[in-house]
Amino acid sequence: MQYQEVRIIKNTAIAPHIYSIWLEAKDIAKKIKAGQFLMLTINNHNHPFLARPFSIADTQPNSINIIYKVVGFGTELLSRKAKNEKISIFGPLGKSLKLPKNKVINLCAGGMGIAPLHFLAKKLSVNNQLTLYYGVKTASELIFQKEFKSLGIKTFITTEDGSFGRKGLITELLFNDLDPQTQYLYVAGPMTLVKKVAAMKLPSSNLQKIGFLEEHMGCGCGICFCCGVKGKNNHYLRVCQDGPAFDLSKIEL
Repeated sequence: MQYQEVRIIKNTAIAPHIYSIWLEAKDIAKKIKAGQFLMLTINNHNHPFLARPFSIADTQPNSINIIYKVVGFGTELLSRKAKNEKISIFGPLGKSLKLPKNKVINLCAGGMGIAPLHFLAKKLSVNNQLTLYYGVKTASELIFQKEFKSLGIKTFITTEDGSFGRKGLITELLFNDLDPQTQYLYVAGPMTLVKKVAAMKLPSSNLQKIGFLEEHMGCGCGICFCCGVKGKNNHYLRVCQDGPAFDLSKIEL
């Protein structure tokens, strides 16, 4: 883990209220792995006081990409940051994923859950058969379509208002169309989505479901214990240390 002050390469709106920020962070960019995240401090004073956790959407040899949605004071401040300004990051944090090879894999993203799944997909697409199920509220919120297409990943899209793709929730499409040959299913997005996937009946007993969890964090490194999730054996796991990606058969949601 490293704490660094880094330079903003660019910070641009890519959809209504959705931004892409690229950070110059050579050392961390080389170390970070699929499933891990960063804690980001927006200002060098105490407002907002706590750092915020962000998943990784992409990396280049010398830089890291974070996709975020403006939903409150902290992300509003972040959206105002300009090229060459400095922010502080702490990471990489979390437990990296073991990447399967030569498997049939489905990815299920809801809203901003597409960001960590894009980084994961870049790693998995090298030697696996991937399909993406991606759901948003409306067409203007769709991002990363070109990136997934460039990876050769078959994609199914739903919008809640029917403005693009099939109308409805992505879980409806996923549950009806999931290939019975699927061996791994990765899901990221709102907790309601992760819970639905965790509870879904499987077409195969061999399918492993892995969910990316989002929790409020005070420290990001296991000290404060404010991001606990209950395991099936009645002991608590820390999202920041034992996750943020979990085998959904081993936790209670």
